[in-house]
Amino acid sequence: MLTQMAVDTGFLPIAVDCYADEDTRILALDVVKVASLAVADIHVAIDDLIKKHGVKYLIYGSGFETQLSSLDYLESRFIVLGNAFKLFQRFHDKADFFRNLKLLNINHPESVLSPPDDNGDWLIKPMQGHGGQDVARFDGSQAFSGDFYWQRYQAGETFSVLFVACNDQISVLGFNRQWSCSNPVQEFLFAGIKNHAAVSEENQVLLGNWLQALVELYPMQGLGSLDFIIYDEICYLLEINARIPASAQLYGKSVLNLHLQACMERLPDWDFSQIPAGYQIIYADRSVCIPAGLTWPHWVVDRPKAGVFIGKGLPICSIIASENDADEVENQLQRQQKIIASLLNMGL
Repeated sequence: MLTQMAVDTGFLPIAVDCYADEDTRILALDVVKVASLAVADIHVAIDDLIKKHGVKYLIYGSGFETQLSSLDYLESRFIVLGNAFKLFQRFHDKADFFRNLKLLNINHPESVLSPPDDNGDWLIKPMQGHGGQDVARFDGSQAFSGDFYWQRYQAGETFSVLFVACNDQISVLGFNRQWSCSNPVQEFLFAGIKNHAAVSEENQVLLGNWLQALVELYPMQGLGSLDFIIYDEICYLLEINARIPASAQLYGKSVLNLHLQACMERLPDWDFSQIPAGYQIIYADRSVCIPAGLTWPHWVVDRPKAGVFIGKGLPICSIIASENDADEVENQLQRQQKIIASLLNMGL
């Protein structure tokens, strides 16, 4: 996604990621595949790319939520166009974050830092997580290790608001509805998102006020998103994604330019409309080896190379749909998902 955005903005991007998919390799000037985003796995690649290309600037995406020290390391090597490590880290200090939400009178599901002792419906969440990974229902009997917090389960529809921040100011770009998928291991995995979400004018104003209050406390820069749930027209904040989110790719070819301008301390005007569009991750319902000679449809992104083995429950690729009617976007994504399943089943 970031590579495509950079190309659309007129750059020759260099990509470092854990997949190095076909479309990334086609788009980027250079691509390095790494085993993980841990410092031990990226530092050699970073050294080589700086020597080879003289790279000075960096834009980062998802994955650093679980590798905070890597973001700190990258900030020592590049000029980061996005939120600084220390600010990014603050959102993962859950005790402080929830305390600030309470001070700002921002509604959110009850959250605690030790296992609850009542019989309510609770979720257990990693302190440093993203995309719903490793979120599970808490039954009071699980053994767990690592840093977690507990949040009371809140029914409702899940949404996000895409924004661009600069100099304690926020500009809202649009509202999105998102959905998850479940498998035997993960129940709340992020699966897809579409723009043009139906959010009441009252809640749009409320969310704008929440964002303005938050940016004054957390001086964010560039694109980001706020995830929230609506139940019975009541909003509940879930989290802030203080980096370019998946929804950004649904907002046209100029969206990265908004991010760059904001990072240069100029809050840009948002004066163009986005067409109804959606994005969905295709997870493997069984282990699959990508067949040779497979011709991917043009609306498939994150395309794996032939011969790559993908285990059950892991992402295969992603699909993007756009329609004139916002209500038709999900139907188109469902049709496209069936086409991908047929292609893989036939091995064509």
